[in-house]
Amino acid sequence: MGKTMEQYIAETSEAMKQNLSNRKRILEPMICALSRQRPDKLVIVASGSSCHAAVCAKGFMERYLGGAVEIQTPFTFTYYGKVKPSRAYLFVSQSGSSTNMLAALRKCKMCGQPAIAVVGRKASAVGLEADVAVEYGVGEEAVGYVTKGMSTLTLFFMLLAMEYAEYQPAEQEAKKPGRTAYREDLLELQRAAENHYAVYRYAKEYCRNNEKAMLSMKHVFFLGCGANMGTAKEGALKLSEMLHVQTGAFEAEEFLHGPDLQLTPDYTLFFIHGGDKAGERVEEICEASREVTDHSYLVSVKNMPVKPTQEEITPLYLTAFFHYLAYYAAKELKIIGEHPLFERFEERISCKTEDYTEEAPF
Repeated sequence: MGKTMEQYIAETSEAMKQNLSNRKRILEPMICALSRQRPDKLVIVASGSSCHAAVCAKGFMERYLGGAVEIQTPFTFTYYGKVKPSRAYLFVSQSGSSTNMLAALRKCKMCGQPAIAVVGRKASAVGLEADVAVEYGVGEEAVGYVTKGMSTLTLFFMLLAMEYAEYQPAEQEAKKPGRTAYREDLLELQRAAENHYAVYRYAKEYCRNNEKAMLSMKHVFFLGCGANMGTAKEGALKLSEMLHVQTGAFEAEEFLHGPDLQLTPDYTLFFIHGGDKAGERVEEICEASREVTDHSYLVSVKNMPVKPTQEEITPLYLTAFFHYLAYYAAKELKIIGEHPLFERFEERISCKTEDYTEEAPF
């Protein structure tokens, strides 16, 4: 019998610690490929949770890479993207079986640019077609609702920026954060790995103590800012795909410019506070929203038993709250499948290669 989704969430902390220790080995093929190209920008082509991991890591990466990071979905890249020789393209797929990623990767190769795959398993359709394939350190995760994979991928992107900056030529020295920042950030990443397990345990207790509210969500908004916009997007995705409820993810302030008008007492809101000044405004909006709905929750580093880190790093562990919440609610509500008519939809359209398999989350 395979592992449950919760088991994968629980082992994420240890996986991140191992990847931190093995970062040089994991990143070596990627650093070599990028050093040959010496691109002026990294373009991360990713979908779903992989895209959210990139959003979570983007601010941290840009601090090391001078702002030279762009994120595109594979559909946009395939139909609208302009392939430029000065850029490096990373095609990200944990399963390596996404048809949209294969199409994007093939376009890149047809344009004469090296296609670098970041995958959970090199012996996959995407990994085998890429010019360079790098396993990012997720290890095993057979459940389709990726959690361990999303968090370890976020860490991979952060470590990639740190390690690649170390290999920059001498003329780029002035742009590097420096060895002191490198050592300090490495310590913060280690704390973040430890925090992930603490947040997972916190989420378990929180769900038990608030079971009626957590098992009656119908319309759910996730409000974040900064790096935790990726956390908000991931939370919205996980609850929509596992609970089959309407969800949305907004920057907290933008929420006030239209989406808030639909609020009723039936709505559930999750506000994400990463511990910085912007988070204070998020908290204000959360407090105000309670005038309409009692189901407004502040997911804040201030309320959790975690070691402090900079806001850019908080998605590495705050996502654990929403990963567990989605698992818990779906399991307790016994949501194990889709509407009967959904099979017809899947027969008409597919987004995975024929060799793709996944296991149930419970």
